[in-house]
Amino acid sequence: MNPHGKRARLVIDPDDQKRLLRALQLWADGGEFVALRTRAFVLLLWDGAVRTSEALALNIEEVVKDSRSRRPAVVLVIEQRPRVENDYRGRSIVLSPRTQDAIRDYLEAARDGGWLPNGQFKGPLFISTRHPGEAQRLSPRSASHWWERFQKEHAHDCSDKYQLEDVVMTGRVAYVRAAGGKTDSLSDHSGISRRWAAEYHSEPGSPSPAEVMAKLHRRR
Repeated sequence: MNPHGKRARLVIDPDDQKRLLRALQLWADGGEFVALRTRAFVLLLWDGAVRTSEALALNIEEVVKDSRSRRPAVVLVIEQRPRVENDYRGRSIVLSPRTQDAIRDYLEAARDGGWLPNGQFKGPLFISTRHPGEAQRLSPRSASHWWERFQKEHAHDCSDKYQLEDVVMTGRVAYVRAAGGKTDSLSDHSGISRRWAAEYHSEPGSPSPAEVMAKLHRRR
């Protein structure tokens, strides 16, 4: 625990990782909007090593190939526009196949459930349930609330209660391992500085984010 009362980020226990992912899938299989949204959001943080604020700032138009399409085709690489959440530096976010699938399922539920104005794939990617049809952006507080509630109600057999920042930390560590310890690739993938990425133990050379993501998430 640091002097300000906030504990250091954790790497999620390997057995708990399996429990969390399994519980997320089972919850989402029920088709509930909040479950599909939570799974999509958590997988984006986990596989994309994206900061919570950055993920919440995404818009649907950055994530789908054609916002007018009836079935949302989710891009492989998000080209995020410059904004305060990414320090006004636009960047690319490479998605894993399972994150693409989860976002697509969530967006279809958002459209079919009347959560999107006029059923169009436009506006904030992750939307609040407080005002159906208005597509208000999900807040960091609400995102954390639903993650905590998910663990309490659906993943209660885990050895610890994890924060969203632990999910990001776990994703970054897994990414660096898949990249053979080459943390310059993590910097390119997650948008953090090379100096900060080097805290994850750097080695010479750097595979591309797409190469590492393909290694991490090969379709079976």
